[in-house]
Amino acid sequence: MDQVKLGAFVAQLRRERGWTQEELGERLGVTNKTVSRWENGNYMPGIEMLALMGREFDVSLNELLEGRRMDDEAEFRAAADKNLASAMESRLDRFWKWMERYGAYAALVFALCCIILMLSFVLYRNRITYPYDALPVGTWGNTFARRSDAAQHGEYVVLDRDGRYYRYRQFQPLEQGHWEIWDPSLVRVTVGGEHRDMVIKRGTLYAPNEEGVIELFQWMSGTPSFINVSPEEFEP
Repeated sequence: MDQVKLGAFVAQLRRERGWTQEELGERLGVTNKTVSRWENGNYMPGIEMLALMGREFDVSLNELLEGRRMDDEAEFRAAADKNLASAMESRLDRFWKWMERYGAYAALVFALCCIILMLSFVLYRNRITYPYDALPVGTWGNTFARRSDAAQHGEYVVLDRDGRYYRYRQFQPLEQGHWEIWDPSLVRVTVGGEHRDMVIKRGTLYAPNEEGVIELFQWMSGTPSFINVSPEEFEP
């Protein structure tokens, strides 16, 4: 059945009776927008609604499905047989016909859905197996500064996979503690029972020092590393 042809026939029958789409909708118990979708061929009415339309327009169900009036008895029977065969057609047959018509698009969409599902599964499994890979594990450093002729080494923040936090200047350990992530951009550091929050945004770590001053650290490496300092030196 051709729903575009059916819609055009419904519009023709409605105009013959001088009804607006809103008036037809009131008779059928639907909105004028639904009637508009039928007439434009964008939506197919259900079998019960088609039967109701037939009574309102005084036409048979076969005529509605064919999208035209039929006066010849042989033609009417042929249309009835065709519509009955279409109604009895298996879902699998309809699926293959739909694939023949839209197969290329359907195959592309199906392939994209499969790829997305596979990637989602891999990312999920990776996060379960290596939970810290999704976290800001690694080394962060601020800019290298100069004062007059003397070089001043920058500071570094290290977050390791065991949840330990280190902050140091080259040759000088500053503090150590533990860290935990609260959301993808917020890391809470605990040092000596005191909590401090660090924010990550666009590759920059905004970290307050023990005096509450916010300092900026740039992403350097995904590996916790130390320069001229060892983790053992942080022990009291």
